[in-house]
Amino acid sequence: MFLSNDAKLIYSFLCNQCPNKKVVTYGTVSKNTNVPLGEGGGAVRDALAEIFKKSDAAKLPPITSIVVQEANLYDRKMRYGMPGGGYLSAEAQSPNFANRPRQAGIERWADKPRPKDTEVWVFQKMIEQHQDLVWDYQGAWPSAL
Repeated sequence: MFLSNDAKLIYSFLCNQCPNKKVVTYGTVSKNTNVPLGEGGGAVRDALAEIFKKSDAAKLPPITSIVVQEANLYDRKMRYGMPGGGYLSAEAQSPNFANRPRQAGIERWADKPRPKDTEVWVFQKMIEQHQDLVWDYQGAWPSAL
């Protein structure tokens, strides 16, 4: 199964952003790909979920971790920021083929509704480790997942 058109556009945009080693906001992703944001993230959220699953299956770093909420940009250099609660759900439900570091407690989101966006802060260390995996990735990002 291939990525949807929205997911392809976003994945390509994120791959092009990686050399900058700076997080991007959901709004920036939407603006640069014309994939609409809506309630709870809309089509951008759905595409990021697709990309997360495909990246994990390909044993790639979690490139979707670099998409963050504008209100959660806390690092002046923009190396780090906090994604929305959907990222926690995706991580908790993932088989983790890529062997990302996981923080205790993430499993509670596997069977629950999407966590509130404010709850990502509990997992700040884990999310920063995931973002570092993206920044430190030495290979070429595949052109398609």
